Amino acid sequence: MPPLEKVLREAKPNPLIYGLYEWAGEYLEYRDSIKKVGWRAYRCGGPMSDQAMQAFAEDDTEVMYCAGTAPQKLDATPQEDEAFIRNYAQSITALLTRYGPNGTLFRDNPKIPNRPLRNIEIWNEPNFEYLIRPDNRPQAELEAARFALYAKLLPAAYTAAKNWSKEVNVVGFGAGGASAGDIRFIQSVNRAGPSALRSYDILSTHPYVEPVAPEATSVRSWGRYSIAASLAEIRADLASHGRAEVPIWYTEVGWPISKQDGGSYAMAGIQVNPDLQAAYVCRLYAFAQRLGVRRVHIMSVNDTDNFNSGFFQRDGSWRPSAHAVQTMIQLMPSPRLIGVLSDGEDGYFAYRFAPKEDPAATPVLMAWNVSGPKVVELPMKASRATIFDMVGHRQTIAVTGDKIRLEIGPLPVYVRGE
Repeated sequence: MPPLEKVLREAKPNPLIYGLYEWAGEYLEYRDSIKKVGWRAYRCGGPMSDQAMQAFAEDDTEVMYCAGTAPQKLDATPQEDEAFIRNYAQSITALLTRYGPNGTLFRDNPKIPNRPLRNIEIWNEPNFEYLIRPDNRPQAELEAARFALYAKLLPAAYTAAKNWSKEVNVVGFGAGGASAGDIRFIQSVNRAGPSALRSYDILSTHPYVEPVAPEATSVRSWGRYSIAASLAEIRADLASHGRAEVPIWYTEVGWPISKQDGGSYAMAGIQVNPDLQAAYVCRLYAFAQRLGVRRVHIMSVNDTDNFNSGFFQRDGSWRPSAHAVQTMIQLMPSPRLIGVLSDGEDGYFAYRFAPKEDPAATPVLMAWNVSGPKVVELPMKASRATIFDMVGHRQTIAVTGDKIRLEIGPLPVYVRGE
């Protein structure tokens, strides 16, 4: 865990911690439900369209576009790198020419709110098969080719974006974090030299640990890793290169449910039930604030890519995860971490948040226990306390002796003095 004092000192009200990963077409299809849940920060993939960008602008959202859907490089032949990189940089310029600051969409359509695209993520999981496809080379050689190419691609994209507008934030890496695969890739690119090291304003990664909980350690045959431990390694690497203050975003992460529980795909391995899926998403939104992470884009609007992590069923109905996020946003629309009652001791977490920018707003305590029920005592300087479960059901109880006794479990609860 990063030092609590530093995290609390730097914490600010942050409605954009609640993020969603979707494609432009999905936003248009599920727009009403997405707005009802309350998200306002998006990682957008797939082809961008005028219609989608207009909708994002009208809805007063923050959009980070993942410019990682261009064709993969077919192999690692260095002679091909120059043309590949040049074409990609040109695609960044073309994107910003239309949708970036002073873009033609807004110049040509003055009735569209002037909220241009200001965050560009350079590729999706370039450390995996999305940049250079697997072939017959040894894995170590293939990995080396990927980070060598990305170390040249990132500066070219950065230059293209900043040449268009200094207002554009370049989000580097978008690295796949499953099995801690992001750490080695980030370290290798950062070691490639100052050109790559200085060519991102924000570092993004995808801290998948499923099926375990966001606070837990994933144990594999080769070792173990966790969201918090991986983040500590990434931050240590940034600090060693003089870039300790780079903001870190989680731009893709999620937990799948089984087909038997309503998922679209028959998946191998272990999945979580819909209630735990909902709990893990909300707990990560809270846990990320304790880690000092400023954005969390959860995958995804609906099930995709053989991964049952969607918030909505194909027929548009809401899963528990959508209801749970809606509850969290309604109770804490612009949260700021202001205190910690329990920081994971024996799996028990209790974080106190200022729920919105209004300094008179009553703080909200969010609590959960990672495994099984646990009875806890919570301090409460109020005559009554209202307890909300994960999906918004409430009960109000009397407070005696400046504390309440409450049974908590893996599904988070929210407590507010009245």
